[in-house]
Amino acid sequence: MNPTIEQQHAIDMALHGQSCKVTAYAGAGKTSTLKLIGNAKHHQHGMYLAFNKAIATEAQSKFNHNVKCKTFHSLAYNSVPRWLTNKLKNRRLMSNQLASRHDLENYQVPVALVKQRGEDDQKRLFNSKRMATSMMNAVGYFCRSNYSEIQLSQVYAALPDWMDDTYRAELANILLPKAHDYWNDILNPAGINRLEHDHYLKYWALSNPVINADFILFDEAQDADPIMLNVLSKQRAQVIYVGDRHQQIYAFRGAVNAMQSLDIAETRLSQSFRFGENIADLANKILFNVLDEEIPLRGFNQIDSHVNEISDEIADAFIYRTNAAALSNMVELVKIGREPRLEVDTGSLLKNIEDAKKVKSGIKVHDGSVFEGFNNWEEVIEYTNEVSGNDLKALVSLINKVGEEALISSLLKSNSSDYDCIVTTAHKSKGLEFNKVKLGGDFFYKEAAAPGEKILTEDEARLLYVAATRAKKQLDISALNPLFKKIGYNTQAEVNALCVQ
Repeated sequence: MNPTIEQQHAIDMALHGQSCKVTAYAGAGKTSTLKLIGNAKHHQHGMYLAFNKAIATEAQSKFNHNVKCKTFHSLAYNSVPRWLTNKLKNRRLMSNQLASRHDLENYQVPVALVKQRGEDDQKRLFNSKRMATSMMNAVGYFCRSNYSEIQLSQVYAALPDWMDDTYRAELANILLPKAHDYWNDILNPAGINRLEHDHYLKYWALSNPVINADFILFDEAQDADPIMLNVLSKQRAQVIYVGDRHQQIYAFRGAVNAMQSLDIAETRLSQSFRFGENIADLANKILFNVLDEEIPLRGFNQIDSHVNEISDEIADAFIYRTNAAALSNMVELVKIGREPRLEVDTGSLLKNIEDAKKVKSGIKVHDGSVFEGFNNWEEVIEYTNEVSGNDLKALVSLINKVGEEALISSLLKSNSSDYDCIVTTAHKSKGLEFNKVKLGGDFFYKEAAAPGEKILTEDEARLLYVAATRAKKQLDISALNPLFKKIGYNTQAEVNALCVQ
């Protein structure tokens, strides 16, 4: 294939031999550009790095023999001692066993005032099992960071945010040496704690590894963990970072936006081949008016795309902000004869619905439940009605409307291979595309923003941008018309009405 002008710029920049970055907007031919770069550097050995094995395997079928396609974890696994990877076979210790092994205790912890769910929710039990879980999570944060030792801030972050800040800091100081003990056991050949994949990745990163390649293509660089960027920054090889800074939607997991943070030569792929100008225009309202972008995303003039209403009977995909709203939509689609496949975090939804059943029956839910702090269902209803912007409203409303048993039944049937549409969340939709897409009305925004205040946070704007750019031919934003109107987008019907006036 002949490269476009933008792709040729990317190739030329890569051929200069210095580390650089290629910002590729949604649907802008990122994979084909990477292949062109690999072909242009055919005289050199390349390494394409992806986040998961499936993507790396698919990429290997597209690149020539001079480019090997791997994941960071596979590089690490093949480089660390076998005594370490053999610990992947260790029996997993349950949280109560870890609590006993590391002498963890129970604590009654004051609840932060803004997190209290009623007059009786001023203190909560934070038991030794939850201390053990926080200890493991703190080690996980450390393993994804570029620190050489576990930090107090990582332990603090692993403790729940409902805690009063003062007591949370005290618990972090208590738990820090326990986290060190846990990690030291991982590093001990005779240790019994089970090795996780991020553990051997950290071990490898701390050894200052050298990646055997002349150039490295790092895909989806906007979602990189700090540890990955740290390893790449120390390589003698040229590193070509590829991604879209506006599609970073995993910051809550600690991801670092390399496309934004790295001060190196950059070029853009702004021409999308997924959709036409109408959908591009809408996406640009998010990019320019919320995310402060200056270079527009351009639609493909050979694709006739529209922003218009789509009936539920013919839509290919329904994209929501939350799991609960997606599940609610799936239930309604079944009623009209559709056969939807639900692509959400089904495990979490099932657990939350089971916990709702317990609260209704007067049974105490486990620590860490989304219903922790409530004594009965009446308190849950009161909380969701009185606390604006709470995260339980959609789920509670759905449970009251449909019932737990019907929801559980729907969830268990939701992953059928025989389906006629997809119902998913914005997070799960990343990397996918559909002809006809409907956006749900549950995306978070400020309905009454102060003058000069943006109605969307940057995180929410990026999530909306990802969801909107999954559509190829038709995009239905009718459930979010008030939001898009506030960021300067007028539907075609509104434009026509203005023209008539």
